[in-house]
Amino acid sequence: MTVRDALTSSAPAVHRFVRRHRVLWVPAGWLSRLVASSRQSSAVGLVLGPLRNRLRGHMKAEDVVKVVRGLTEHDVGCYLAGGWGVDALVGRQTRSHDDLDVVIDDYDNEVGRAIEVLGTLGFRHVETHERRTWMPKRSVLDDGAGHRVELVSLNWQLLAREFGSPGADATARPEFQHLVFAEGTVGGQRVRCISAGVQLLYHTDFELEAAHRHDVALLHDELGASHRGRTPSLRPDHE
Repeated sequence: MTVRDALTSSAPAVHRFVRRHRVLWVPAGWLSRLVASSRQSSAVGLVLGPLRNRLRGHMKAEDVVKVVRGLTEHDVGCYLAGGWGVDALVGRQTRSHDDLDVVIDDYDNEVGRAIEVLGTLGFRHVETHERRTWMPKRSVLDDGAGHRVELVSLNWQLLAREFGSPGADATARPEFQHLVFAEGTVGGQRVRCISAGVQLLYHTDFELEAAHRHDVALLHDELGASHRGRTPSLRPDHE
């Protein structure tokens, strides 16, 4: 067995160890943000990337494709969001990803089935929480081997205010949902994802970390995304 094979085989155990010891979460998070903000081909990415993946977990393109295929084969309406959603829109992986954010279209009625489907892929439902955000409901799943999926809902009432006609509410979804959804590519496979405009909107009104600033730069520079004068809240890099 090569050194690389030994490190790869030890990754699940390392990830579980970090998850059990909260004192390691802060340094692991710092390392994750540092690597996520660096190019994969950079010295930081090449040297620290493998360590970061073992500490925090890592969702690779093939992991994303497996999750999406599993959900779509069971007719669960889903769209990529978050960092992988941005990379899908630009058609290539541009940074490391700790997890995978997946919008479940009919969240209230389909999230239970989505959790069951992912259970057949080795994922376990670990928590659900709700908050007042663009994606208010969130169910977190983990396979204990460094792969984490977050199933989220969309707040169509807020989206109607941003993308619908004046006075529109969630019932007007058919009139503007073409502005909310798009298609992208992950690992050579076509996938559904939320649009660049919505991605940019979801990166506003809070202070962005390095990985988020990277995503916003892609949305602006490569996809030409803009949205009604809102400006993402950027902060100096303190990591």
